[in-house]
Amino acid sequence: MLSLLAAVLLSSAPVSPSLSLLAPEDGPAHSARLLVAQAPAADAQEVPFPASSFPDGGLDARIQELTQRVGLLQEEIDGIRLGRPRSSKIMTTFGFILAAALILGIPLIIDGLMDSGTDRELKLLFGVPLTVVGVAGVVMIVTGFSRGGRIARENKARRQALIDEKTQLEAELRDLRARRDGARTRQWQPRPSIPLFAVNF
Repeated sequence: MLSLLAAVLLSSAPVSPSLSLLAPEDGPAHSARLLVAQAPAADAQEVPFPASSFPDGGLDARIQELTQRVGLLQEEIDGIRLGRPRSSKIMTTFGFILAAALILGIPLIIDGLMDSGTDRELKLLFGVPLTVVGVAGVVMIVTGFSRGGRIARENKARRQALIDEKTQLEAELRDLRARRDGARTRQWQPRPSIPLFAVNF
């Protein structure tokens, strides 16, 4: 106890150059309590603030690139129309109109073939062209449905591929944004400081 009290008294007393084994310094002598009081203030000045908010520009550039890419993909997805195209629908509609000629053409041909009178040639003359027009209408219907279905399947597959690519880019974009926010949080977080105690005997 007495030794501890003596150490405190010696540390609080001004330091005499004659008691030190080292070479005397030019500056004034300070007590241990003054050094302890000045230590937190000096340590607080050792933590500088970063000059820029986010020094890594490559991460921000990648995030901007992915954001633009996701926007372009979304526009392309919105521009893809599902279902049969308009040209196929028009072709199918005209095909149904022309196919109605079969209703008149086939009976006229059958009646003309069964008739042996003078009206036979007249019935065949009207029946054959009407039947040809009707057959062309049926071909247009089949072509319109098959072509429209194929284009619709291709558009659907392309749209799904774009959606999958957009989903992957959005996942990468979320990961990069989380990394950027985490890096900024760690960069701006104040670091704990340990005060330094110095006793000059």
